[in-house]
Amino acid sequence: MKINKSVLNRKKLIFMVFLVIGLFSVVSFASGQDSYNIFTLEYFKQSLESLIIGDYDSAIRNSSLVISRDPNSSVAYTIRGRAYYEKGEMTNAINDCTRAISLDRNNVSALSIRANAYIRAGNFTRAITDWETLLRISPENTDALRNIELAQRQQSAP
Repeated sequence: MKINKSVLNRKKLIFMVFLVIGLFSVVSFASGQDSYNIFTLEYFKQSLESLIIGDYDSAIRNSSLVISRDPNSSVAYTIRGRAYYEKGEMTNAINDCTRAISLDRNNVSALSIRANAYIRAGNFTRAITDWETLLRISPENTDALRNIELAQRQQSAP
C-alpha cells in the first residue's frame, strides 16, 4: 500500500496530539496516585520524546519502565506498540496495542496502529475490523474509511 508523505506526516501529527492528550490525562490523574511518581512521569516523557525523534529502542525501554510501574497504562502500551511498529516488529506492536485497547477500548491511536500492523502482517480482515471499530468511536475519521476501502481491495485481489 503506497502512502504519500503528506498523509503520513499528518497521521504522525494526529498520533502525537492523541498521545500528548493522553499524557496530560495521565499526569492529572496521577497526581493523587502512589504508583506514579516523578520518575514514572519522566520515563513517560522520555518515551514520548524518543518516539517523536525516531529513537524507537529508547521509546520501548522507557515505555517498558512505565509499564513496570503501572501495568494498566494504556498510553504506555500505545507508545511502545508504535515504536515496535516503526521497527517492523508487527507481532510485538499488535500485542501491545491489543493490551492498550483492552485497558481503554476507545484508544483510537492503538486501534489505528494495530490495524496498520495487521496490514503489514497480511491480516486484512482484522485490520478492517479495527478500522470499523475506530469509525464507530470517531465517525469523522476519513482515513479509517479510506483504509477500509484499500484493505478490502487488497483482500479481494488475486
